[in-house]
Amino acid sequence: MLAQLVQYAQQKGLGAEPGFTTKEIRWLMGVSPAGQFTELIPLNQTKPAPDLSQPDMMTLPGYLRAQGHPAEQAAHFLADTCAVVFGLAERDREGNLKKPEEHAKNLQKQQTFQLLIKLAAEEVPLLQPIAQALANTVQMARALEKLEAQAQQKGADKLKPTDKISFFVQRQCVLDFPDWHDWWRRFRAQAFPATNAGGMRSFASGELAPPAPTHPKVTKLGGSAFGHALVTYDKEAFESYGLSQGENAAVEEMAATAYRAGLDTLLEQAETLGDMKVVVWYDQEVPQEDDFFRDLFAPSAPEAEEAQALERARKVLKALKTGEAPPSLCHARFFATAMSPASGRVMVRDWQTGSLEGFILAVEAWFDHLSIVRKSGDRSANLPGLNRLFLSLQRPKAPEQKFDDYIKPVKTLQLPLWRAALNPDLPIPYAAVVRVMESHTAEVMTGAFTEALKAQKPDAAALGRIYARMGLLKAYHIRKGGKMSTALDPHHPSPAYHCGRLMCLLAQIQEASTEAEINAGVVQRYYGAASSTPALVLGRLTRLSQHHLSKMAKDSPGLAYWFNSQLAQVWSALGPKLPRTLSLEEQSLFALGYYHQLAESRKGKQESEAQSA
Repeated sequence: MLAQLVQYAQQKGLGAEPGFTTKEIRWLMGVSPAGQFTELIPLNQTKPAPDLSQPDMMTLPGYLRAQGHPAEQAAHFLADTCAVVFGLAERDREGNLKKPEEHAKNLQKQQTFQLLIKLAAEEVPLLQPIAQALANTVQMARALEKLEAQAQQKGADKLKPTDKISFFVQRQCVLDFPDWHDWWRRFRAQAFPATNAGGMRSFASGELAPPAPTHPKVTKLGGSAFGHALVTYDKEAFESYGLSQGENAAVEEMAATAYRAGLDTLLEQAETLGDMKVVVWYDQEVPQEDDFFRDLFAPSAPEAEEAQALERARKVLKALKTGEAPPSLCHARFFATAMSPASGRVMVRDWQTGSLEGFILAVEAWFDHLSIVRKSGDRSANLPGLNRLFLSLQRPKAPEQKFDDYIKPVKTLQLPLWRAALNPDLPIPYAAVVRVMESHTAEVMTGAFTEALKAQKPDAAALGRIYARMGLLKAYHIRKGGKMSTALDPHHPSPAYHCGRLMCLLAQIQEASTEAEINAGVVQRYYGAASSTPALVLGRLTRLSQHHLSKMAKDSPGLAYWFNSQLAQVWSALGPKLPRTLSLEEQSLFALGYYHQLAESRKGKQESEAQSA
């Protein structure tokens, strides 16, 4: 993976030089040519910035003291937190310091920050006004007032002590100027001289090179402002053969900086699945229309102007197989990884690689297996993205519930779902079906399922959950070798499927009868028992339906005839006996049969209304 990340960084022309990175800069403090702080400017942009690794931060104070400069704590150069640069403290409502020890440490870091600017300003004229303003206690007090006022704001404009801040000079962010780069390179070379260790075979490049003792941290994974280490050896238990730190997985400093730059860039564009960040990249440039990674998380809707994701995938596959696609695409490879933060380290949850064609084949199969008819029965529903599919395993999150607590019951399913999306031969986890059936049955019996399907103004989120759940059940049975269609299948081999159809028809008969008010809620009352013990419940409901059909034949003979024909079709598929009990897998087929019959009935009603009109 390291080699592929280094290659990606080179392919994208990322600045992968040691001592440089990109940082999220939230604020800029304006500085006049006369060395006065002017205005506080919100930025919220990623900027190229000087970088110090954790080992560099530990070495820096000792180096500065050896040069005759007082330094107790390390600080970054040109960009650091508001707490470090201006001494902004976190206070309670009474104005008391929340963390006095931390604030005292930040004031020591502030001295080092000012020292670095002062040393650089001696050679870089651009930085002289900044150094002058930082050394002026009156200017520092005025700047702190501006920050404290902004910290009192609410919402998106609120300033936090941990927000990173830099400077605005000559109508531009100081980080955008190249003037300070050479000074910074020379300073690093003196403060952190290269190791004289002999060459080792690099895991990233395969070349013989001195291994970096430690690697720069990934900063875009989230969960910590200090970043996460992808390669680290901080305990003797992780070391072997007398090797120490990075010698256990030798990677030269340039390659380590490159893989960090590549991974951070990918993580900025990552998709989220549960608490994982998922990224996909290729060994060469792939046109946007041929990159289906985004479609896995946000597939285009059937009614969208652009071609549906499934249709596009089939066209690209045809082009690859017939030679119409560029030769480079025919040999392109993909790399995919899923990651999450874990106590300062990057936890690599999954790593997959293969051909671009194989990736698109997997996407095509995934969407084909998930496709399900809309509630109207006239076309396929919008395909669910992976994250929506994952969240649909449960009932909706309560507003006061934390997301981490909400996904905890299904957290173990995020990785199997991701792997199933990229591997058509892998099954849908049985545990996912268990969760879907728990949520689906509960919503049917509370009326939420029926309400979502009958609403005049449909709730997109509620309908999306229904489509995702039905699609996932369908995909589960297909990947087990079963036969499942997108819409109603009158010839499905499972009695459980037709029991679901029968339940739907019996409920519709009662609701369409003149006694609709008396029999309202039949689905809520009987669905749970009918899906587990159909012979006991459906037999009784069938006998009751004859009374309703006989009355319906007098008032609406056409409707009664349609219901009787549908019932005859279902009983023909069922045979003479109803199953006594259904397993959970069979209950999922019951749910699909119920939903398919519901969509088919609505389609038939719309067609009848169109003909009569």
